Amino acid sequence: MPWSRNERRVVVTAALLIGSGQGLAAHQVRLLDVWINGQSADANAFIVEEDGRFFASAQAMAAWRLKPVDLARSIDGVPHHGLYAWRPQLRASTQRLELSAGSAAFTGQVLNMAGSAQASAALSENSLGLALDYTLNMDRYSQDNQASQSSAYLDLRAFGLPGQGGLRHSGVLQLGALPGNDPRFRRLDTAWYRADPDTLWRTTVGDTLSCGGELAPTLRFAGVQVRSDFGLQPEQVYHPLPSVQGSAQVPSGIDLLINDRPAGSVAVGSGPFSLDTLPTVTGAGEIRIVQRDLQGIEQVRSVPYYTSPRLLRSGLTDSCFEAGALRLNYGLPSDRYAERFAAVSVRHGWSNTLTAQARVETSELVRSLRVGGHWIPSQWAVLSAQSAFSQTDGVGSGHSLRLGMERITRQYHLSASIESADDNFRQLDGSRAPSRRTALFGGWTLGQTSWSAGGIWQIGATGVRTRVLTASMQRRVGADWHMGLSALQRERRWSLAVMLTRQLDTDTTVAVLAQGGREDALTVQAQRYEPATGGQGWRVQGSTGQARALGAWSHLGDAGRVELQAARLAGSNDTAVRATASGDVIWLGGMPVLGRSLGEGVAAQIEVEGMPGVGVQLNHRDVAVTDQHGRAWLYGLQPWEDNVIGISAEALPMDMLLSFPEMRLRPRAQSVVQAKFPARRSRSVLLEVLRPDGEPVAAGSRARRTDEAPGSGAPFAQDGKVFLNDVQDVNRIRIEGPQGVCHLLFQAPDAAIIQPEIGPLTCQEHPP
Repeated sequence: MPWSRNERRVVVTAALLIGSGQGLAAHQVRLLDVWINGQSADANAFIVEEDGRFFASAQAMAAWRLKPVDLARSIDGVPHHGLYAWRPQLRASTQRLELSAGSAAFTGQVLNMAGSAQASAALSENSLGLALDYTLNMDRYSQDNQASQSSAYLDLRAFGLPGQGGLRHSGVLQLGALPGNDPRFRRLDTAWYRADPDTLWRTTVGDTLSCGGELAPTLRFAGVQVRSDFGLQPEQVYHPLPSVQGSAQVPSGIDLLINDRPAGSVAVGSGPFSLDTLPTVTGAGEIRIVQRDLQGIEQVRSVPYYTSPRLLRSGLTDSCFEAGALRLNYGLPSDRYAERFAAVSVRHGWSNTLTAQARVETSELVRSLRVGGHWIPSQWAVLSAQSAFSQTDGVGSGHSLRLGMERITRQYHLSASIESADDNFRQLDGSRAPSRRTALFGGWTLGQTSWSAGGIWQIGATGVRTRVLTASMQRRVGADWHMGLSALQRERRWSLAVMLTRQLDTDTTVAVLAQGGREDALTVQAQRYEPATGGQGWRVQGSTGQARALGAWSHLGDAGRVELQAARLAGSNDTAVRATASGDVIWLGGMPVLGRSLGEGVAAQIEVEGMPGVGVQLNHRDVAVTDQHGRAWLYGLQPWEDNVIGISAEALPMDMLLSFPEMRLRPRAQSVVQAKFPARRSRSVLLEVLRPDGEPVAAGSRARRTDEAPGSGAPFAQDGKVFLNDVQDVNRIRIEGPQGVCHLLFQAPDAAIIQPEIGPLTCQEHPP
């Protein structure tokens, strides 16, 4: 009888001991069953015994997660550690070595609660191409003077350039007669961009927005911007999340509840543990940990937490470097570039409860320093503080200060802030900030009703006082209706609104809106949205307001969307008419194709080889059907995120085989990608086979192709018949059974014949 693997290891180890001149009298190697705290840790462990003391290799100790209590000792060239600290007991009758270790004796374990999530897809490489988004508007708003206005918004982008960068150029084209000397085409933005999800850096050259964040107002400029962008890896969480620590004497199961809702389960081994990457939560709450060991003993602990996306995780840094020329009056005839500037912004998470931020700006007129931070004291709320200093030519130095607080719980939320700026403080573009601004907002949930209220009190830079008060309520009424109340006070005048909405089906809603105050009106509206796969939509509306009646019809197709609107205006016999067409022209080599607008999303051309009329899904929703060439266009994919593309299996023929049922695409922003589902038809035959002696092949025998593994293949039924799937034009079959082995060579009939019957054929004793 051949030796087992463990027996060979014992013999080899013993031989090494003898060969090295160290006799078994000095120490001997035992193959033992190691148990720790009453639980099996290693059924086949090599333990060295020397004068009644036991030693285990460093590798075995690491596998058991026991922390060594002595320096490593080399035995036969392998580092070993003593086990005396855990009171080893050898049971000779069972060859079991029992150890007793407290939880502190084990190394810590960090468990990822999101470990069950599927791995992200690889970043999809873009093919070189062009896409032109367009929106055409044609308005006719008076029958008396035939007044009309037409315009086209155009957004041209080139993607898949060297380095996986892209270019984008957008503008508005005015059609028809123009007043004065206005240009017919008004450029909006022109920029080259590139994003690297590995380094989380985004680079833009051209027109873009400044990244002042919470410290400074966002301004338009043209120049160079290099900034970190955590959105390039959206599956990662960059703000602090609560973590749970504990310890287990023996292996245990952990059930996690966040705000009394199950949030996952995990098994832990003996020793200390830490549960990281908990589900994303915001605000205040409580984590409850239910720990059960193998004996059924249960422990329950509660851990309060407070988290906020305003903070960065400890050690993370968010940076932005930018320089260029400020842009004023964007989109207007007076659009122009003004003074040059440069700025640097930095945010850093000093701990999971403290994030600091700073920004330095300099332009031809203004130099400023802004500092601030967010702090969560005692898991209570987010406290914020910002201070800014400016030096302006011809004005002097100025200062501003902002203090804020935010608390969010399951039942309510509350935020408050106060800002002040002196007369000399200036923003980067030279504008003045409000002298004082106070804001207070809050909301709470009571049963099925949600309430919110807030107010802003402001003294402008010129001393103008402004007060705005808001209040709202949301509640479900019955099983089908939803009610909303809102109130707004501005300049000491109130506006009130009551809205009732009902969802008739997934695409159709009806709504009733009553308004009072500044403009009294009663509006009734019914609307049906176009299905995602394409189709018609409509909207009808009647009102006592400015537009007494309105009707609209729309259609969403593979080539874009069109909409026609007509409104009857109050106080006149005029009818306003609007026609809108939007879509995209995509070029990926060959002939350009018409498609739906890309907007800020991504489009994908999906091919199911040779399969027209097959449904294609995006994130498990039917959104498209393949054309006569087996291709379909998908719109609205999210950039930098995993988009699940699948095939509706019920639409596939029974003989169609896919290499994989779904794929994950992670496209770059502002691009178009291509992907293919390799598919082929499976040809099947019913084969009748006779042995060389003329007898049918016995039932239970198996037929397999010569390139298949032994034991596979299809079983024979009575009368020597076997059903074979996925046959080729020429097939070599091996038949194995109680009658012995024989071989068969046959040619499949025409693929147009569905499941043909072949035979009887006679197999041969030797391969043909």
